[in-house]
Amino acid sequence: MGFAGLPVFLQVAESFTELIAGSGMLAKAILVLLLVLSVVSWTIMVEKIRYFKRSKKQSADFIELFEKETSLSSLADKATGFPDSPEASMVIMVKGEIDSGELRDMEHLDGFLDSAMDAIVAEWESYLIFLSTTATVAPFLGLLGTVWGIMSSFLSMGARGSASLYVVAPGIADALITTVFGLGAAIPAVIGYNYIVRVIRRREEKVGLFAVRFRTRLLEKRYS
Repeated sequence: MGFAGLPVFLQVAESFTELIAGSGMLAKAILVLLLVLSVVSWTIMVEKIRYFKRSKKQSADFIELFEKETSLSSLADKATGFPDSPEASMVIMVKGEIDSGELRDMEHLDGFLDSAMDAIVAEWESYLIFLSTTATVAPFLGLLGTVWGIMSSFLSMGARGSASLYVVAPGIADALITTVFGLGAAIPAVIGYNYIVRVIRRREEKVGLFAVRFRTRLLEKRYS
């Protein structure tokens, strides 16, 4: 099909579509897998970013309440209204331990706060392994398609005894398209992973400071 008269971006899109349609079965299988990896990675990144945005706002509101509240029971009750605030979650967990009698003395408070902090961070880091896996595996999947496409081109050249563009073009197309998709899946995953990890480390520091302040109040028995 000719592309004369079409805008440049439409010409590129149509040629790109034809490359995919004309690729071999292995290349198409790799493209489908890369597409799945890319879609899931973008879903994880968007959801994580949206969560941390909500969490940041709720944490700011809860800390403002924390500074004013003098009753632990009241603070824990109000904390349920901040489901995405790690500080609120920590208060609820500590209050639950005190009520159940598991936290009988303050000697075990440090250990429990550390455990609560670890649980919160572990929840934040959930699914990040998928991003790192995509960033690592996607280029190799693209490379597999590249090697297979080039190998197919050489086999076609040997079988037909010709090195014409008609003979080698399909294999080269397979090589190029899988490489593009592999990089297209890996690059956003790397950027998203690094950004989210950086956000987690910053939030971890702030929640750690809150835990110290909360511990001080409990030890000083400043709650009624």
